[in-house]
Amino acid sequence: MSRAQPDAALAPRRPAAAEQLLRCDDGVPGIAGGPGRDLRLTLDELLPFAREILARHDVRIRPGGGGEPWRIELHLENLRDLPAPEGNPDTIYLPGEDASAVLLDRRSAIRSLWRVDEATVKAADIAYDVRHGTVGAPPFLDHPDLQAELPDYRLLRLYADQYSGFAAAALEARPPSGLPPHRIYAVAGTHVFEHRDFRSWASGLTFGRAQASSTAALAMIRDAADYAGDLRGGGEVFVTGQSQGGLSAQGIGFLLQSFLDTRPGPKHLAHVVSWGGVGAQEALLHMMASQRGGEARGFGSDLERHWAATDPTYPAAAEVWRAVARRWAELPPGGALPYLRATMGRMRVLGYFFEIDLFARAGTFPGTTLAFPTALILPDHCDLTVVEALFGVGVGRFGMRLESHFLKGYRRAVERGAIAVARPALPAKWDWVTRALPVVEPLGYAWLETLYFDGPASSPENWRRCMAAPQWLTPANRFCRESWWQGCAPEPQENRWCLVREAPPDVVSPIGAAP
Repeated sequence: MSRAQPDAALAPRRPAAAEQLLRCDDGVPGIAGGPGRDLRLTLDELLPFAREILARHDVRIRPGGGGEPWRIELHLENLRDLPAPEGNPDTIYLPGEDASAVLLDRRSAIRSLWRVDEATVKAADIAYDVRHGTVGAPPFLDHPDLQAELPDYRLLRLYADQYSGFAAAALEARPPSGLPPHRIYAVAGTHVFEHRDFRSWASGLTFGRAQASSTAALAMIRDAADYAGDLRGGGEVFVTGQSQGGLSAQGIGFLLQSFLDTRPGPKHLAHVVSWGGVGAQEALLHMMASQRGGEARGFGSDLERHWAATDPTYPAAAEVWRAVARRWAELPPGGALPYLRATMGRMRVLGYFFEIDLFARAGTFPGTTLAFPTALILPDHCDLTVVEALFGVGVGRFGMRLESHFLKGYRRAVERGAIAVARPALPAKWDWVTRALPVVEPLGYAWLETLYFDGPASSPENWRRCMAAPQWLTPANRFCRESWWQGCAPEPQENRWCLVREAPPDVVSPIGAAP
């Protein structure tokens, strides 16, 4: 569940990697001077929106003869001569259905929804460049080419959570784009290559629950709900992400619509656009059951009390969580799944995937899934794949299967007009993955807690917050009021953490506390 950018400046891990990176140099024999190959994909029955999409990507369209339907011919020229794997035989294409229902959604004021969907794959890529600031400092974006990547959008705000590793960027459409007002909230997935954040790995063990219910994500949901509920100055909301980001986007979308449903009056449509993400239905049902079982967000009362006293975004997060939790408490026995399906049905929820993407096999997607042809994964003549750039080894069929999950593969496909030829399909499933949720989730939360106590909770800034509070706790003393008490101050010889135990009376009560 990851992102990779082989074109970024990388320190080669093996001597062979440097050689691979030089193979596309025009002056070096190899790929640059070798023959590529061409592919032609022909698809019948041109859909109403497909001609507009393909014209944008300079793809040829020709009519059939003798009363035959229009046909799409997708010409892919000078591609890398790599072994493209066969499509998964267990992928079920839905006969008699096309993508019109989700790409021409009558509930949306945006006629060309495909344009926003194409933008979301770039936004999902940009979200990986959101960096957490130091404790107490705001996040920042390490992406200098935002304007070149998405000229129709402006960066509105960044979100980051010190505990779960959640990171997201909010982008707003510029009026010159010609599209009705809308925002894209893009969520980062797991960081595994050029930038490692093990909090995202630990959150993956919770199937995205830790990030979707994090304080920063809930505050983002409140901002998105305010925008979607403003019929004059607001607009539609798109939540997107790739890999774990796509999984978290489903959870955030569900919480967003659940929160919108607690507010009276009409709202703009909310969307979820997931790229190669695990299906979230089982994880969302588990999240609802945990809340109704008294676990709240699953973070622990000491942490909730500390955040309530120290995080300025906590009141907004608490407002969202308490509103949806009250609604969940009203559900009758057995009512969680119908409620989830009805809630997601009030949104436009779709997931794009390559039929050989292994991660698409896990979980049930709570919306419409659209499959891309496998051939669209193939790189251009001199475009390095992830495996080559990172490890300096040739790419076989398994390497191409990995390539089908990385954002680079999805971006490459979209730039060739893939949305025009995406077909409704049900991915092959690995049921054992979601059955492992109760086993691996506690490990994820334990890992997150360890990383937090060793990092942000031990920082000088956090210690200043603790000692400014009426009472705090440490691993050596649970009741601290003076820093000179034993165990109540930072210890130079160890990485000692602290949490605020008692806050001023005007602070919002912690999530999970009795009303």
